[in-house]
Amino acid sequence: MRSLTEKLLGAYDNHAEKLRYLAVGVVNTAFSYGLFWVSIRFLAGPLESSTSFDSKVVAIGLQWAVWIVAVVWSTTTMKYLVFRSAGSLGSQIPRAYFVYLPAQGLSSLILFVAMQFLGLGALVGQLLAIFITTIFSYFGHKYFTFRVPLEVGEVPEENLLSPKMPRGSR
Repeated sequence: MRSLTEKLLGAYDNHAEKLRYLAVGVVNTAFSYGLFWVSIRFLAGPLESSTSFDSKVVAIGLQWAVWIVAVVWSTTTMKYLVFRSAGSLGSQIPRAYFVYLPAQGLSSLILFVAMQFLGLGALVGQLLAIFITTIFSYFGHKYFTFRVPLEVGEVPEENLLSPKMPRGSR
């Protein structure tokens, strides 16, 4: 009979990447949301009063400005702490923008709907958007941003070529 420690270590071995993604994701989300909070708190009012833009337009504009900064931060932390991927960070950042772009578009739509139709403030609407787009981003990064292409002549692992079958059934 396996001890609890052995079971926990086995579970970690099987799900380590997902657990790291969750932990780093919490930090990245806090960083991004913190930047958004600061921008709403200190920039939204002056932008609204110095322009003719509606508060929803200002919030979405600030959301996009924060997104530009947050993607670089997030990609760097995920490369080194979650996926531990080979390859150049310089080539992975543009791929991360490509993965995040549909999520950011969806996030802006959610923020607009939350403010316009649900009557929520920008900060609450952004939390709702973050919740919905997080899962989408995980799969995009796992299978696109941090996937290292095979080198010429390299043979992929056998388990990548065919579905897993029980031992002895081949």
